[in-house]
Parts: sequence; structure tokens; C-alpha cells
Amino acid sequence: MAAKVAPELLKDVCGEHNLTHVKTEEKNPLPSAEDLHQEKSHLELLQNLEMFNAQQLQHIRTKERVMLPDSSMLLEEKNRERHLNNISEFLRSELRPTEPMEKLVLPDVVTIAQEKTEEELKSGIEQFNKDQLRHQKTEEKNPLPDKNAIQQEKREVNIRKSLTEFEKGNLKHVQTEEKNPLPDATAIEMEKKLEEHIKGIEGFKKDELKHAETQVRERLPSKEDIALEKASGDK
Repeated sequence: MAAKVAPELLKDVCGEHNLTHVKTEEKNPLPSAEDLHQEKSHLELLQNLEMFNAQQLQHIRTKERVMLPDSSMLLEEKNRERHLNNISEFLRSELRPTEPMEKLVLPDVVTIAQEKTEEELKSGIEQFNKDQLRHQKTEEKNPLPDKNAIQQEKREVNIRKSLTEFEKGNLKHVQTEEKNPLPDATAIEMEKKLEEHIKGIEGFKKDELKHAETQVRERLPSKEDIALEKASGDK
């Protein structure tokens, strides 16, 4: 025989109810095989730690495998992270066009060649060996001018400068006087004969002379004749 149900309860069960769907949550789930294995390993580790004998330890030299960063490395890492954050948050729309300025000018080909020559010269001077030098007699190929030559050069320079800076407007008309007259035809002819005579004397060769017999054309008076001539003159 079925048990009797109260009419009020039956009315509530058979009536319409506005129920809402909810998701069930498992509050006390059973552990998985992995959790059981991990728990077992943990218990064994605790048991080994309790039964551990410190006297069985042996002293060995420790090796530092992982070095902790110092303050400078930490600061550098922070700056790097800040820099990366600034790059990631960078907006190109905030950029403004500016005129580029050349701060470091690259050298041209001539400067590079000159620099290379100077380096080779310096290396040659540094590696120079004085023992390889040999004593040689010096020859004066381009002697320096003396004081007289320098003074003459200065005079010539001053004359050239005065000629280049000369102004014709400063000239004044004066009457010319003949101080050194030119020779006439007679003087020129005598000068030519004198030059020919001098050339003949300078070009004279004794080897061309020939021996000739001398002839007395006008004899000189003797001493007796001269004395008689004087005596007759005194009378």
C-alpha cells in the first residue's frame, strides 16, 4: 500500500515553478593518479628527510654555476626593459620632420691617401735602424746667397716695385741735355783699327817668325866722334 502524501506537498510538486539553470560545481573532487603519485613522492621525501643522518655528509668544494646579478646588472636590465617599453609604446604620429645635420663628415679620397702616407711614414721612422747609415761626403748643390747678393736682390725688388707702382701723371717736362754724346765716324774708324791691332798682338805667334840677317843702314857715331863733336861745339 502506497504511503499517503500530504495534499499541500503534492500541490507544490505538481504546480508550475520558475526554475533557473545553474552549473554544478564539484566541491570535493577525487584526486587523480598524478596527484596521488605526487603526494606519495612528497611523503617519501619527508620521510627521507626525517631519517637523514648528517654525519654521512662529506665536505666537497662548491662550484658557483649560477651567479646572482649585481646592482649594475640589475640597473642595466631595468634600463633595457624601460627602453623596450618606450619602443613598444612609441607612436609614429608624434614624429616631426627635422632638417638633418651632418655631425661626422667622412673623409674624401685625398684625405684617406694622405693619412695612409703619414701612417707609412711614421711606421718607417719608428722602425728605422741608425746602424744602417753610412757616412758620405756632403755636396753643396744649392748654396745660400751671401750678404751682397741678398742686398742686390732687395734693391732689384724695390726697383721692380717702384716701376710697377709708377704713375706717369707725376712726370714733368724738362729740357734734355746731352751728357754722353755718340762718337763720330772718324772716332769709330780709329776704334776699329785699335781693336784690330790689339787682336793682332794678342793672336801673335812667335813660331811664325823667321830668322833674317840684320843690315846696318845708319851707323851710330862712336864715342870719339861724339867727344870731338862736343869739343867743336864748345869752341
